[in-house]
This record gives sequence, structure tokens and C-alpha cells, in this order.
Amino acid sequence: MLIVLTNDDGIHSEKIEYTKKVLEKFGTVYRIAPKEQMSAKSMSLTIGGFEFEKIDEFNYAIHGTPVDCVGFAHFGLGLKPDLVVSGTNNGYNIGIDTRYSGTVGAGLQAQYYGYKSLAVSADRKGNTILERDLEKTLQYIFDNDLLSSEYTLNVNFAREKFVESKGIRLTNVYHQVFEYIPEVTGNKISPNRRFVMGQHLPVDSDAYSYKEGYTSISKIKI
Repeated sequence: MLIVLTNDDGIHSEKIEYTKKVLEKFGTVYRIAPKEQMSAKSMSLTIGGFEFEKIDEFNYAIHGTPVDCVGFAHFGLGLKPDLVVSGTNNGYNIGIDTRYSGTVGAGLQAQYYGYKSLAVSADRKGNTILERDLEKTLQYIFDNDLLSSEYTLNVNFAREKFVESKGIRLTNVYHQVFEYIPEVTGNKISPNRRFVMGQHLPVDSDAYSYKEGYTSISKIKI
């Protein structure tokens, strides 16, 4: 299996390094990731071209966005991957965040090119559950033939507070409502947000799985 691995946290992210090691059990991995942090870039791309650094045959640092990374694999290297994996992201991508996420954006760009794709996210507070569940979750996806070029699979692991995932749930993306509490300091505004309390979460939603300690897998189309 030929796998292209990217992310939005940057090529030196601890989580992408671990993800690469696990993916190498399933095939040949090209890591093509942003040189710098590119979170919340969604499907943005660099107009007019971008520079890249070849670290070695299988590792490239891109001076651009996660979407640029997928474009570089497709056009720059001429790769025809069996799978494009974006992540593992340092932080969750559920609900409305899937529309802002550079992690998900890279998966959607791969979908646009006609490739099977997977976006993966985990708790920024640690790697315990990621290290326990990544390989077996990938195996679950392969064994159940969940991959398709018609959608991107969006995987979010259980939170570190649960110590271990309660299991895997196939979910739908659900828009949890936030309230924004802006803080203005000098000429800088920080639009902090928090969940609106008391919302009913559908049991088939990614938000419910996040709250209850499950690993969620959702299908996202462009």
C-alpha cells in the first residue's frame, strides 16, 4: 500500500511521527507535511506556488498549507497513493471544527483528486489513547472496508481522561452550538468560545462520542 501522510501541525509534530511509525506497518509512507504550524487553514492553498525541502526520498517539508502538501504529492511527485492520511492532529475536529480544520481540509483535497482519505485527531493533552488505539482503529477501518474515494473518514479518538476508548462508533457530524466571549487586550481580540450547556446530543453524533469516551468515525463529503 502506498500512503501519503500529511497534517496541519507541521512536519515536526510528535503525533505525526508516531502516526508514521504505525502506518509503516501497512505500507510505504511518504510524509509530506507543512514546514510550519498550519492549523485552521481548512482547504486554503498558496497562490503562485510554494517552496519545498526534500529531507530524503520519503520526507518533504512544504512551505505551504496542508492542501499544498496533497497537491505536491499529486503533481510534484506524481504519486498515486492508495490512501492519504492527514494527522494525527493535536486536538479534536468534530462538529463545525471540521470546516475550519486543516487536517480535514487535506483529506478533502485528497478526496477531490479521487483518492481514499482519512483525517485523524486526538487529545492535545497526551498520546496514551492514540498509542493504544491507532493501529487497531486503522485495522478496523481496513477490515470493514470503510475507505472510499467518495468521502473522507474523520476519526477522533477518545479523550485522555477516559484512559481508554469505550469502543468505536460510526457517527455523523453534529454542529454543537458555541457561545463566544471576546476578550480585547489593547489592539488584540481573542474570541474565546465555550459550549452552550444543556444541548441534546444525538447518540449517533461525533459530539456524543467525544463526550462519552468513544472513538468516532464520520464520513465527510466535499
